[in-house]
Amino acid sequence: MGIQRIIALKRNGRYENPCVGRFASDGGGIFMTWQQVVEDVLKEAPGIFGIAAMHLETGETAGHLDEELFQLASAFKIPIMVTMMREVEAGRIRLDQRVTLKWEDRVPGSGILQELDAGAALTVKDLATLMTIVSDNYATDQILELIGGIDKVNEHMHELGLSQIHLRHNCWELLNHCVGMNEPAPSQAGFDEFMRREESGNYELLHDVSMPTRDNNVATPSELNRLLIMIARKEILTEASCELMLDIMRRQHYNSRLPYLLPEGTKVAHKTGTVNAVVNDAGIIYLPEEKGMVAITALSRDVTDTEAAELTIARVAKAIYEQAINVRTAD
Repeated sequence: MGIQRIIALKRNGRYENPCVGRFASDGGGIFMTWQQVVEDVLKEAPGIFGIAAMHLETGETAGHLDEELFQLASAFKIPIMVTMMREVEAGRIRLDQRVTLKWEDRVPGSGILQELDAGAALTVKDLATLMTIVSDNYATDQILELIGGIDKVNEHMHELGLSQIHLRHNCWELLNHCVGMNEPAPSQAGFDEFMRREESGNYELLHDVSMPTRDNNVATPSELNRLLIMIARKEILTEASCELMLDIMRRQHYNSRLPYLLPEGTKVAHKTGTVNAVVNDAGIIYLPEEKGMVAITALSRDVTDTEAAELTIARVAKAIYEQAINVRTAD
């Protein structure tokens, strides 16, 4: 079934989640590998997608452009959270310490903190939760300030052997570039100017944040997926720290991508990301019946239809899920 047909059925409330990945045939069954099901889904993708997937227990993998750099968008909040937890374990910050919000530090875009009155005091754990489950940009930049900035994250990723995860901008800087601004730090005037430009659409870009270069926040799907696997296997930091990060990601509010076509109740610990023509999601899918976990990273560029891109990611996740649990069904 074509992706545009699926979108039309979704909008009319008639889509029944047809399976992708294993196909019945008159002569019995046709078994497709993980790689084949990924390539099959991506034939109709509304853009360029990089995919990395791995079954943590069997080691089975699939990849598509998985060694190419892609803009992370808000998926860059995963390495930020990992670095934050390292700082917590080192005793340099505490999860229960409170950060007082200042009106002049507000960051626009996704999230809810920009709507609160100045003077609200949230714990570091609260900030990490909001950064992840509603992709709060203000919370993200507050955490970055606490841990010592973007450079600290890059240093930590290098220490983990993940040199292709490279961050350049915080949320304020990224959003500035999206509307042709170059304000070095948040301010009331800068916030108001951003809102004016975004509403009017009257601006010229000075820097294209969608470009997959190290002038932006980028990673290869392969390395971001490796980071997720390290978290899921409790290979970095303590078991308690890794479980806290997974618990936060399991409470994600934006579930129209990796989890969307999975059976109801399937646990997915994930983080989405969207900016301009970039639609991303990366996370851990928990399989039923003690069949283990699957890590999937889906990054993109040059997306022409956001809803179709979300559905592409959902179809990739569903196809791999069905392969992993060894279900044979008809398309």
